[in-house]
This record gives sequence, structure tokens and C-alpha cells, in this order.
Amino acid sequence: MPLRGSFDALLAIMPPRPEGGLEVDWAAVENAWEREFPADYKNVIAHYGDVLIGNYLQVTPPTTVTPETCDEPGAPRGGMGFITADTRDTWMNIEPTEINAEPSDVVTWGAASSADLFCWLTQGEPDTWPVMVFSHDDDTWTQYDFEMTEFLVRVLQAQSGVEAMIDTPLWGERHPTYANSAEHRRAREVGPDHPG
Repeated sequence: MPLRGSFDALLAIMPPRPEGGLEVDWAAVENAWEREFPADYKNVIAHYGDVLIGNYLQVTPPTTVTPETCDEPGAPRGGMGFITADTRDTWMNIEPTEINAEPSDVVTWGAASSADLFCWLTQGEPDTWPVMVFSHDDDTWTQYDFEMTEFLVRVLQAQSGVEAMIDTPLWGERHPTYANSAEHRRAREVGPDHPG
């Protein structure tokens, strides 16, 4: 599935809502990380923000804090830098077999309620980075040779090539719930008994 086609397919499955995206200073983020990020990830952030899909998979927002700077005094807590640092520690402790990569090649773009980790293997051009998933239940890494949005669409539509995701809540979920942190905050502020 071409890059644009997979993002369009995701838009059809999860129509973005007004003000759902995040504005990001990509030049600052990419300078901090010393790499470009994939176009489909930038589109997801622009349209959905740090979206939680199916109350299961949270897309991690980009930050200028990296794994190398997350422990510096005054570094804002949380975000991609911290979760990627944890992922790289996991990679070193449970190194995947038959995958030729260093921990520094891994960047985390999402995390699941099950503690599973969703990452890129940042080798080659950003729009060709494969998705890596760490399954917490059986301590295994699986590589999927799809970009992020194609991976998500395949899981949500129960397509071939991602069958290892069959036991997750997203498998075949053609109309998943989704909301970002700003939408969750607004919902909490309004409350369940609000007339509007």
C-alpha cells in the first residue's frame, strides 16, 4: 500500500475531528533527534495528536527531549524521549534475534495498555522504516515491513502480514474509538452529567 494510500485509509477508518491535531516544530524535533521522521507519522500527529486508539494504543507525541537528554536537569518529563530510552533498555535486555540493529536504531512511536511497545527501526529513509513491536506477554520482538499507518490499517482491518496482532483489542476493529489527551481533558472537565 503506498504511503499516501495508507494514510487516506486511516482517515477513512478514523475521520479526524476539528482541533484534533498537534502543532509541532518539526525542525526543532528533528534537530534534537538528528533524524527526520516519517511523513505518515507527521500526518497522524497533525490530524489526531497523541491519539489513543481503541483504549489500547497511544501514539507518542514528538518532543525535543531525546533518550540522551531525558535525564538532564529541567528536562520536561514523559514523551517520546523517555519511552524510547526505556525501549532501548528493553532491547538491550531482550535483544531480538535475527534483527541486525543497535538499540540506538530504535525509536518508539506508541505504547499499549498491555505494555507492548511500537517502534521504528530507523535504518534507511524515514518513509521506509519498518515497525517493530515488543510483546510484553512473551518478551518477543516482531518486525513488520510496513510503515506506521499501513501497519495500523492492516491491524484494524484484520489484513494479512500482521497476524501476530490478532490477540490485541485493535484486531479487526474497523470503527475504533479514538481520542487524544486534549479531548480526554475536555471530557473530564465537562463531566458525565453536563447537559451539553
